[in-house]
Amino acid sequence: MLNVLGIVRHVFWSDHLFDRDLLPPDADLEKCQTSLADLATMTGKERIAIFEECGIHSSLYPAFLRALQSLTAIHGSGSIVDKYMLHHHLSAHHWSPSLYNAHLLGYSFVNSEAFTTEKSDGFIPVPKRKMFLNSGGGKSRTKYNGLLNQGATCYLNSLLQALFHISEFRWTIYQMPTGEEGEGKNDMSIKRKKSIPYALQRLFCLLQRGNEAVDTTELTESFGWSSTDGFIQHDVHEMTYKLLDNLEGKLNQVQQPHEGDSSSTTKKNAISRLFVGVMENFVCVDEVGYHGLREELFYDIPLVVKDTTDIYTSFERLFQVEVLDGKNKYCLENNGTKSYHRAEKGVRLKRTPPILLLHLARFDYDVERGETKVLSRWDYYNNLDLSRYMPHASAEDTNYTLCSVLVHSGSDAGFGHYFCFLRCLDAWYRFNDEEVSLASLREVFGANFGGFKLNYWGSEVPNTTNAYMLIYIRTSEMRHLLRPIAAEDVPWHVVRQLEWEQSEYERLLKEQAEDHLYGRIYFIQPHDIEEEHGFLWCRRPQGKEFPSSITFRVLLSTEALPVFQSFVEKHLDIPSSEQLLWYSSAREENGCVRLHKQVIQGLTVADVLCGGKESCVFVVTPSNANYVMVDEDERDDTVKYELFHHKLYIPLQLKVVFLGSTVLAHKRPVTSEEAIQLMEPFIRKRIANIPPDKNIKPNHHLSEGGRRCVDDAEALVVPLLETPLGAFTLNSGNVAEKEKEGLSVLCKYDSNTYSKCSKVLISGDILVWQEPIAVEDKKDIFYPDIVSFQQFLLRRVPVEIKLNLPPSYPTLIDTQLAESMTYEQLQRYVAHLICDPRNYDRIRFTMHNPTTMLPYFMKGRRTERPTLAKLLSPPVARQNGFTRYLYYEYCKFTVTEIEAAHSLQFKLFNERVKPISQHWVLLPLGISITPKELFTTCVKEIQAANSSFIASFQTNPILTKKEREKEGQLKDGLDADIQFYRNLDPHDAWQELRLVDVWQGRIFNLFDKHHPYTFERSTFEESAEYRIEQIPRLIEGIPPQNQSLIHVHHFTMDRQRSTSVQTHGDPFSIYIDHAELAPDLLRRIAYKLGLSEAAVMDWKMALVRENYVVEVQPNCPLGKQLFAFCLESYYQPNQKYPLKMAFLGLEHAPLLKRSANKEGKVVILN
Repeated sequence: MLNVLGIVRHVFWSDHLFDRDLLPPDADLEKCQTSLADLATMTGKERIAIFEECGIHSSLYPAFLRALQSLTAIHGSGSIVDKYMLHHHLSAHHWSPSLYNAHLLGYSFVNSEAFTTEKSDGFIPVPKRKMFLNSGGGKSRTKYNGLLNQGATCYLNSLLQALFHISEFRWTIYQMPTGEEGEGKNDMSIKRKKSIPYALQRLFCLLQRGNEAVDTTELTESFGWSSTDGFIQHDVHEMTYKLLDNLEGKLNQVQQPHEGDSSSTTKKNAISRLFVGVMENFVCVDEVGYHGLREELFYDIPLVVKDTTDIYTSFERLFQVEVLDGKNKYCLENNGTKSYHRAEKGVRLKRTPPILLLHLARFDYDVERGETKVLSRWDYYNNLDLSRYMPHASAEDTNYTLCSVLVHSGSDAGFGHYFCFLRCLDAWYRFNDEEVSLASLREVFGANFGGFKLNYWGSEVPNTTNAYMLIYIRTSEMRHLLRPIAAEDVPWHVVRQLEWEQSEYERLLKEQAEDHLYGRIYFIQPHDIEEEHGFLWCRRPQGKEFPSSITFRVLLSTEALPVFQSFVEKHLDIPSSEQLLWYSSAREENGCVRLHKQVIQGLTVADVLCGGKESCVFVVTPSNANYVMVDEDERDDTVKYELFHHKLYIPLQLKVVFLGSTVLAHKRPVTSEEAIQLMEPFIRKRIANIPPDKNIKPNHHLSEGGRRCVDDAEALVVPLLETPLGAFTLNSGNVAEKEKEGLSVLCKYDSNTYSKCSKVLISGDILVWQEPIAVEDKKDIFYPDIVSFQQFLLRRVPVEIKLNLPPSYPTLIDTQLAESMTYEQLQRYVAHLICDPRNYDRIRFTMHNPTTMLPYFMKGRRTERPTLAKLLSPPVARQNGFTRYLYYEYCKFTVTEIEAAHSLQFKLFNERVKPISQHWVLLPLGISITPKELFTTCVKEIQAANSSFIASFQTNPILTKKEREKEGQLKDGLDADIQFYRNLDPHDAWQELRLVDVWQGRIFNLFDKHHPYTFERSTFEESAEYRIEQIPRLIEGIPPQNQSLIHVHHFTMDRQRSTSVQTHGDPFSIYIDHAELAPDLLRRIAYKLGLSEAAVMDWKMALVRENYVVEVQPNCPLGKQLFAFCLESYYQPNQKYPLKMAFLGLEHAPLLKRSANKEGKVVILN
């Protein structure tokens, strides 16, 4: 990491972008055990995780990612050494023009600045160079423009250049309807996210009509990417597929279907006509005369490079016919009868598109080395003839000419650099990010074939610069597909918008040069203060952005009131006669800035700005504020106007809201008591109109996603309160009581101090009101007044409270709470949000595990985690800092009861290894847990739960209706299983039942009459999954000494993990006859699981111990194989080291396999 830090300091550092004080000390980075070779093979997310461990500030991630990318792009993972030489004379602009080239059109005002910690005081950044829209040419060294690299977007730049220079594709993009996006968007101060088609149109327009390298940030932002995604290198082949697929979905039938193309499988739009071909998958079974065909659409054709020599041998391998014979015979099913036959299987081309994309599979997977790059020589040619693979097609359709070569330079798959060669008007050009230059035929062809070359010492070294994607165009259509696109073909609304941005930028530059003569005024109204309270005590809140419609740039020497009134009347449609304008200034009493001074005749703009360059002016009208006339006389010049602001503290919601402002007009002095009485009716009216708390989510723990049984929803519904907590609609009795008690009010002074109002109020005072606290709410209020609430504000930390229910973990609230809040206060807070304050002690919390990004497997006990700070602290002591996530659950018992007893949650399973219901029991701490005591309590709970539903903790069948119908287990079938437990004598249940401890698909421990000592400490692990089921029965007719109880686990093999055996599903136990054969046992297992023999036909049986796996032989007795594999004692449960326990494994994919996005995949979110 020290090498990366050196590159950051001397090559990529910019004081305008980053804060030098945030650089980590060398000592911290020296402790990092991750080598550069390790970093080179990591994904972008994994690298950021390492940065976090090293204490690198998030604002510095772009610089560190770019520095790391530069190292890994130059050196292979095996050649990076710690003594890498750094050339300290290099500065940022020597490394890449993208670090200083700020472009005027579509760059300076849309580029994401997520990592900039502090914005410049200047209104706009000053660029180093200028760009002009023209018809081409200009100052560029060639007639073509490059694309700027955001960090690791060379792959995207190469793809965009290749697509842009296909004129028909460019014309198609230009024809996509985006006119609405370009209308009415003339406000440079507002960054708007653009659609992908519109962003492409702007990008292509700049490439066609500009004369400088163009930035791609607008386009990647339209993908939904953040600024860090620009430093993550993706696969150009996958990026091509995602982009074309997205555009095809957005095209909306711009072009008419191609005449004569009647295929129903091809989507009728321009993208599909250009890029989509049809491949046929066929199976031929000559024995029975069966010929199966299936059409498959493709954007590109993958060609294998390994063990091939050129493009034609790769096509031969692709279309090679596979013979299915022997054990791999093809299965045909007719009327439920299966038969196996010799067959021929393969693929062939049915129709090729005008633009043929060929993806060269240069990356291969090696078991020992992981993903590696194939560096062998592989030739491609200028012309491609596919007639031998499409004998049914005409010569015009099968002859192609090469027009683009996308090249990957680098020795490994995890890093490298992309660039491309493009045929432009019968000449080849090299497009390498922002650099565009003429290329020779040798550079296009021989230099990118791969193979080996001689180095300076005469030794052969692999050529790591190879073609990765080839784009061929049908020769007969080249003239049309590559025709020149005229300037008038560019959408006029795009050109007009870019030209306006150019002129606007030039205007802003001119304004910046004259900025010392002008000031900026931002006009605000009460609704703006509701969103940002800072307007009340500062001239302009830091970081607040304002639209141009309320921004007024005016000369400092101008008289303020006339021009302000004219601007407000024109832009806000408020007549001058109704306006009272106020601005922030330091008060004479204490020098504290408050929004309190009125803009009056004779004041200049410089007076309003108080020596600054910008300020907010508050627009008050009779319709948006409270006017109080103390004297009955009409307005005249002797009337004095004062402005007061009102807030309301709501202790039950832990927040302060802005109620509005009051203009007090008077001639004589007014005491504070009189003023408060005059303002109180307005305050009561505003309080009555406050909407209910939007954070209230009644029955959130029982709502969709929080409900464990979908069929019996009525059993889960808790009656809602007639009036949600937090709403300000009170019943008549409470209203009368509160009016009798009256409202309390305090005045805010300096440094967030509050006290009773002085005898006379001063303009600009902030009055904080509060309603009396109802008796029933007092226990749920932790900070009864605004003074104590300040301690809450000082100790707030971000926290997101989620329901502990996988996999979605629905969010209850994302807010900030005081780290000193106690466990009970958090319980009451959550109970208030879900509208069940009486049962607050049923709320139990679980900590977040930053490593797995899931709830920690152990619950946070109230005695061990008494405060929010403790609950947000990582469960492992070696981890620092707070997490922001906290999980809650609504328990059947109170937390007080749970922590004072032995708590056991378990599922009830039937003999088919299917869950029936789930239950929760508590056992007294004072007793020793024996099988008889445990199963007596559990069976009583099971019998009671089936006679009366419990709403707070679901005990109904946990299978959904669809699952039960699918497996033939309807309610009548479940009743048969339940009937057994209903008729079971609780005191004799220990003779029939056992408790199984399951974790990650494995049986770890058993507790029954044969294994009574599992829980010597009389406790249950909360991380385990417990289930109660019947003790397995012996096989009838077989002597007990000739059979053994073996645990059976479902598993898959994943050799990329250190633990290659990955168990899944519900394990079970079964008695095995020592003389039994594997096929017979598999049939018994299928019957036990309620599956057909066909469903388990492909399952493999194996004996497993740790990562040692031996496949079970079908013709050898199982007893012989079991005990030859390991000692019988290793098959027994309750091992000291549970992971070393041996078991019989069923190797197959999970029955309910969920698809997941592989990390590092290209994702387009729009």
